[in-house]
Amino acid sequence: MSDTVIKEVFLNEAREILSNVESDLVVFEAGSDPEVLNRIFRYVHTLKGSSSMAGYENVSELMHDLETVLDRLRSGSLAVDDRLVDILLECFDWVKLALFDGGSAEETGAAQRGLIDRMAAFSAEKPAEDGDAAQPEEAKDYGYRYFRVRAKFRDAIFESGIDPLSIIEDFISLGRVVEMSVDDDLPELGSLDPEKCYLGWDITIKAPCRLEQAEEVFLFVKDDNEIVLEDVTSRFIDDSGGDKYLEEKRIGEILVRKGILTRKELDDVLADQELTNRKIGDIIVEKGYAAHKDIQYALGEQDRIRTKIETGTVRVDTRKLDSLMNLLGEIVIGQSAIARVADELPEEQGFMLKNALYGLDRTTREFQEQIMAIRMIPIGATFEQFRRFVRDTARDIGKEIRLEIFGEETELDKTVIEKISDPLKHMIRNAVDHGIEDPAERERKGKSREGRIRLNAYHQEGNMFIEVTDDGAGLDVGKIRSKAVSLGLMRAGDELPEEKLFSYIFSPGFTTAEEAGDLSGRGVGMDVVKTNIEALRGTVEIDSAENVGTTFLIKLPLTLAIIEGMLVRSGVNIYIVPLLSIVECIQPKREDVKVVEGSGELIRVREKYVPLVRLYDYFGIRADCENPWETIVVIVETGKETLGIMVDELVGQQQIVIKSLSGQVTRSRAVSGAAILGDGKVALILDVHGLFGEMTRTQ
Repeated sequence: MSDTVIKEVFLNEAREILSNVESDLVVFEAGSDPEVLNRIFRYVHTLKGSSSMAGYENVSELMHDLETVLDRLRSGSLAVDDRLVDILLECFDWVKLALFDGGSAEETGAAQRGLIDRMAAFSAEKPAEDGDAAQPEEAKDYGYRYFRVRAKFRDAIFESGIDPLSIIEDFISLGRVVEMSVDDDLPELGSLDPEKCYLGWDITIKAPCRLEQAEEVFLFVKDDNEIVLEDVTSRFIDDSGGDKYLEEKRIGEILVRKGILTRKELDDVLADQELTNRKIGDIIVEKGYAAHKDIQYALGEQDRIRTKIETGTVRVDTRKLDSLMNLLGEIVIGQSAIARVADELPEEQGFMLKNALYGLDRTTREFQEQIMAIRMIPIGATFEQFRRFVRDTARDIGKEIRLEIFGEETELDKTVIEKISDPLKHMIRNAVDHGIEDPAERERKGKSREGRIRLNAYHQEGNMFIEVTDDGAGLDVGKIRSKAVSLGLMRAGDELPEEKLFSYIFSPGFTTAEEAGDLSGRGVGMDVVKTNIEALRGTVEIDSAENVGTTFLIKLPLTLAIIEGMLVRSGVNIYIVPLLSIVECIQPKREDVKVVEGSGELIRVREKYVPLVRLYDYFGIRADCENPWETIVVIVETGKETLGIMVDELVGQQQIVIKSLSGQVTRSRAVSGAAILGDGKVALILDVHGLFGEMTRTQ
């Protein structure tokens, strides 16, 4: 492998590590979770080794010093505090500068020396007190440890009122059983004394405690019984803190670990296998040590462990995925063309061709689902990047704020995830600066000093929803109304619902801040939020209550590549309406159509009046009919708004591959893209939210 390839692999790996480690550091600072610390240690260990192989010795050197500090954190000889976390975060900032941001050798070298000097105070061990021994390697604290006990109780232990089983259960309750076997020395049934103990246990557990705590379980029985308790963590933890226990286990070891087979029985089986060279499972069943279902369980467990070991990831250039998606689009277009040919063939031949197309359509849809699954990635990484942002910005303005993340496993198209980051950052910045109060003010209101910002993602109704919620002061309706009047968005005497007032904060230049600061106050951020989200064919809604908090609800399509669409005709042109936006299709009656001054043309749908859009009029084309009661009206929904789109005909439902349009083709917000139909013609895809915005603007 060439040096260039090695560097490329390392840089991709480093990007992934750097995107994760910052949020892990902020999480560890808040909760000192040992598992998180172990993960951070492994990231640093990986960076140290990989950077050295790729020729970035300066990165490897800094990671070595960082590893020393983290090792002291793991051992408990160093406590975490804000000052230490600041330095650790600055170390990873320096790595970004050295690897990706093009810092000069002098600049990066000086910064590195400064960081090493500052870390020296944390990496230096305190001098040992007289009589203190150096801490052995086995005593390192990984947050959890492995303990093995071999307990053989004396025969007459019941006479002292002690139940050995309860002691064993207390030991197991310290953590999770890793391996367990029971040794029995049972006599013949006729000579068995029910008041004697014939059993012994050999158990290994993984527990978040120290050896002293495990020893306390056997405190009253260790003197007159055969109790051997030892810390066997070194058998299971490697030097970097990685858990070695996850390895491919043999069937016999799995059965011993589950207590189905004793160690003595396993030795007997292995001795027999060595002589006969038969399958170990067959020997176990033949000897009566376990049932056939136990062997099947062990085989299944072995497969699961093997799968977990072998499962990996492959990094693929997103351009290759885009190319695959484009090829799929050509296949879909080709299928549509063949379907049109089938419609024109004689009935028998057309029927045969359509049957063949049905099978091809199923395969194509499965192909599409697989490609979409590859493009879908969890939103967690996007959410996690804001942990440090919230921490740093809150500290800069003297606030105490915690970021809570939910639904991080929710998946979304990679293209959408890349474009949603900026809007989320603006909303979070707004919550930090305007939403969450100062600690002293929160205490006066009876709240905790620490404010909370919550990010939550979930799927619903074929869409992706993201909530950005804070428990701050809520939106100030009075200030919003005054600013809207001053900007000419409303008249002073207008009485508008809160929902409409809240929507004004997305207007260009709108801000309720008294003066511009480093974070906000220039009236730009929220305008960007709305513009970017609408560019993704999404919507954003606001819910706020005074002294309770504010929630921004973002609704997004799962993908920007393929949609299910309803083809409609107006005049000679075909348009596409996203199927998820359609509520129903109706043919209104003459008396249901009204014209209201200031509101335009409306139609009545179940006692509710809905704005009507004449599609032919909007696009300036000639239609077959101009009377709504002689046409079809497609009722669509966007957010909480409903709209009726008047068309000549419903052509049919079809899977649509979206082709983007440049601003030179159209600047209309009512058009989100185009699609190539089976006959080679181009159909415009309607953006329902944009169409509603265009209509309300012209009224």
